[in-house]
Amino acid sequence: MMRKLIKLFVVVVCISNYGYGQDLGTENKQNKVRKPIAFTNGFSKVLNAESDELDVYAGIMLERKNGWGYGFDFTKSAYTPSSLQGLPPISEIENFEGTELPEGTDINFSYTEKRDNRLYSLSLNVFKSIALNNKKSIKLYIMAGPSIIYSEDYEYKVEFSPGSSGGFGFPLSIGPSLDYRRSKESKKIILGGFSKISLRYTFNKVVGLELSGYGNVNRVKSVYGVQFGVVLGRLK
Repeated sequence: MMRKLIKLFVVVVCISNYGYGQDLGTENKQNKVRKPIAFTNGFSKVLNAESDELDVYAGIMLERKNGWGYGFDFTKSAYTPSSLQGLPPISEIENFEGTELPEGTDINFSYTEKRDNRLYSLSLNVFKSIALNNKKSIKLYIMAGPSIIYSEDYEYKVEFSPGSSGGFGFPLSIGPSLDYRRSKESKKIILGGFSKISLRYTFNKVVGLELSGYGNVNRVKSVYGVQFGVVLGRLK
C-alpha cells in the first residue's frame, strides 16, 4: 500500500512539473498576478488523548496580500473515552462483589458498539504566511479562527459474568468475563476556537507537502495534535 502511495505521489509531481512548464508562456503573455489558492488534505493525530481511529483533515486557503489570507479547515479528531481506558475500578463493575477479578477473566465487547468519541470541526480562519528562504519554497503559516463542532460522546458500563461449566449437550466451559455495554450517548453542536501552525515545502507552483501542529479549544474536549498532508493548487 505504501509503495502505491509513493508511486502515485511521484506521478502527481511529474505531471505538475510538466503542466507548470506548459503554463509559463501563457502566464507571461497574460502578464498578471494570480493570487495563491491551496487545497490541503492528509492525516491527523490527537496527541493529548488515546485513540483507536485514524483521523483526517482537509482545507482550503486563499492568500490575498502581503502573506495574509483566509480559509476553511475541516478536521476529525477521535479520542478513546475514559471508561474504555484500562480496567474500571472494582467498585464500578456491576454484578461483582469480590475484591479481585478471577484470573483469566475475558473482556467481551460488541464490535458494532465500541467506538471512540469524535469531534468534527469546521473552522473559518485567518492566516499569515512567512517565507523562510529566498525561493519561497519553504513557508510558515500561522492561522486561527472560530470553529463549529459536532461532537459524539459515549460512556460505557461493565458487568461481571461468572460464566458456566457447561452442561448436557454443551461440554465446553465458559469462563468469567467482563461484558461492556454502552450506557450513555450524547451528540451536540458547540462552538470552539481553532489554531494551527504549518510548515510547507512546495516542489513547484502546484504541489507541496506540509507538517502542522493544531489545537481546538471547546467545552466538550479540547484537543491538540499533528497533521501531515499534501498541498495542491496555485501555490506561488
